[in-house]
Amino acid sequence: MKNKIIFNGQSIVLTWMISYIVILLLPVVIGLLLYVESSRTLKEEIQQANDSLLKQVREVMDNQFKAMEQLNFEITWNVNMQELLYSNKYEAFPKEYRYDISQIARNLSIYKTSYPLIDSFYVYLFKDQSVILPTTVRPSAFAYQTLHMSDDFSFSAWQDIVNRTNFKGFIPMARIGDDNKLRKTVAYISTYPVEHNQPLATNVIMVDQSRILGAIQNMEICNRGHVFILNNENQILASNSANALPGDFPYDKLETAPNFYFSGSSGEKYEVFNIQSPRSKLKYVSIMPSTIFWQKAAHIRNLTYMSMGISLLGGGILTFFFLRRNYNPVRRLVHAFSKKQALASGQRYNEFHFIQEAVDSTLLEMADFKSKMEQQRHMVRSHFIEKLLKGKLDRRIPIAEALTSFDMKLDQKDFAVMLLVVDTSAPFFERITHTSDEDKWKLLHFIIMNVVEELLSKRHRGYATEIDDSLACLVNLTPEDGVNGKDELLLIAEETQSFLAATYDIHLTISISSIYEQISSIPQAFLEALDAMAYKLVMGGREILAYDDLQANRVCEPASGYYYPMQVEQQFMYAVKSGELEEAQRILAEIMNKNFEIRGISVSLTKCLMLILITTMMKSISETGDIQESFFVRNPKLIDRLLSSKTVQEMNQYLNEMLVQICAYTAAKRQAAISQTRQKALQQLVEEISAFIEDNYSDANLNVTLIGSHFDRKATYLSKLFKDYAGEGLLDRINKVRIDKSKQLLRKQEQSVGDAAYGVGFNDINAFIRVFKKVEGITPGKYKELIEK
Repeated sequence: MKNKIIFNGQSIVLTWMISYIVILLLPVVIGLLLYVESSRTLKEEIQQANDSLLKQVREVMDNQFKAMEQLNFEITWNVNMQELLYSNKYEAFPKEYRYDISQIARNLSIYKTSYPLIDSFYVYLFKDQSVILPTTVRPSAFAYQTLHMSDDFSFSAWQDIVNRTNFKGFIPMARIGDDNKLRKTVAYISTYPVEHNQPLATNVIMVDQSRILGAIQNMEICNRGHVFILNNENQILASNSANALPGDFPYDKLETAPNFYFSGSSGEKYEVFNIQSPRSKLKYVSIMPSTIFWQKAAHIRNLTYMSMGISLLGGGILTFFFLRRNYNPVRRLVHAFSKKQALASGQRYNEFHFIQEAVDSTLLEMADFKSKMEQQRHMVRSHFIEKLLKGKLDRRIPIAEALTSFDMKLDQKDFAVMLLVVDTSAPFFERITHTSDEDKWKLLHFIIMNVVEELLSKRHRGYATEIDDSLACLVNLTPEDGVNGKDELLLIAEETQSFLAATYDIHLTISISSIYEQISSIPQAFLEALDAMAYKLVMGGREILAYDDLQANRVCEPASGYYYPMQVEQQFMYAVKSGELEEAQRILAEIMNKNFEIRGISVSLTKCLMLILITTMMKSISETGDIQESFFVRNPKLIDRLLSSKTVQEMNQYLNEMLVQICAYTAAKRQAAISQTRQKALQQLVEEISAFIEDNYSDANLNVTLIGSHFDRKATYLSKLFKDYAGEGLLDRINKVRIDKSKQLLRKQEQSVGDAAYGVGFNDINAFIRVFKKVEGITPGKYKELIEK
């Protein structure tokens, strides 16, 4: 790739070469189209010119032939001629025949003078085989000898011509001129009407070819080609060429085509044009060699081909020159970028694509580097602002120099600090999906900082940064006539809150410091903003806390402290210990109302009151049982959440939620203690009843009523208590004890069933048997038999 053009299927060289070739071929194609169109136009013009020239020839020739026809008409209708041929007077006066012939010859001499363009004419008389010439009459043989005799035109041939019947037309002939030389001539032959099937006479009017050609010899068509005048039998009447038409000449085309192309047997090519005279019915044919006919067109074609060849050759040279010249910068760029981005060996590539990829890669790296630099710059600037707010700047570096490096301007004399704390962010986070919480917080802080800086930049300057869990904004106020700086900051804070709440559903608490006139007082302003933000605990969230206003309220704060007398504490402790939720909530509401709604206390006293209330609840719970089993040991996060309260409303809410759980706990604890005491009393009662039954089972009067009277309780209630605890009724217990005692008696051989029944308190032996069988499943007698066996 050092000093040569690289060709491959993807290279721009191929693209450029195709583009240059297309550009080069465009004028060539246009030239070809122009050449085709000009050739067609030229051909039409040449054809029209030849046709026009041929019409001029026809016009001249027709005038010549018209004179011949006119002379023929006058001779034919001459009175003497008509009388000679059609009169019967010669039968009566035969001697007058010769006289009339002589008279006609004299008349013909007059016609010769009238028609100077006619070279020769005569009338052949069939009757006496004589020829009437101007001024003389000769026999036919003598007339032939003097007028036509030649080797090519015999007497018999002449006889055939003049003896025709009903013929009128032009034919080629030969005649002897006044200089006794044989000349080619055009003869107009016109026969008279036959009579008795015999020809009467024939008019022969001749004009030499030299006279005819002399009239048109100066025309261009005669100079460039061959002109032929043909009669109806395609005989050549006149021609400017010594050669006859080729033997294979297509005469039939003369009737159908006004012009056509003809190639002779010798291989020469001709362009043929022809027109026909509507008067004489003669054909005027122009035959021109194609080389002469297309001479101009061939000249134009040669010039076109030569110019195209020169254009292609010159364009090819220029294409190679400019291709090499234009490719060199691209080659150098590819060579420069290839040091950074290696090309695979033998790989096909497009230089522009390679450069684009390399430039894109470089731009991406630069953008990434710039982004990282911007992030680092933002972090360093944020760190600088944080140190400036906290008063921890390096004194060795001038503030003005540091401000310039971070593109910050603090050129006004008034300074203040705004502190922004997010109260509600959950709705904003719900809008953002597929993002970690850390990124969500970063985005939220970015939005808040941009909004507050944008609003401040309308009239002032502001620089925001993150400090701990809040955002701080250093404000450099631009003084305006009639505008209070504090009111301006409050207005900007309200705009910030309303815009973020309406647009992003982000709710803030904003604290504002006092306004200072020295940059060295910025740390003091920051501390005031922090102190003002601490009042969020008392004032609640979504507020704008101005340090100056809070200081004014602090002067009016009561000196007696908070409201929480010993008596109220005892009542609150008893309600909590007893699990009486409604009473505990009423006392807590009274404490909160008298401290915050009526009196108003400071932040520090609010924190003390909160700790005292927590202590009271802990003391109440500790009196209900072992501290290790206490409520707070098992729920440590409740106290952490309460201590992290940011407003009095949150503190009141968390205290009430805690109170609900504590009262539920103490109530359950108290109920468990009551249930345990009642269970012990019931157990003792059941044991006493069981002992009473054991002692008095042999008494026949022992029943539920007797037991109820003995224990001073209703028999039904006592039976229910006994059944709830022991799982069986009193009567069942009495019967069970008596049966167990009777079984002991039945084991003794001397005791009968009746003795056993009476011994355990049954007066009726049948009742004893029925109860025994119900309890044991067999009768007492059967039981005794089983024991004895």
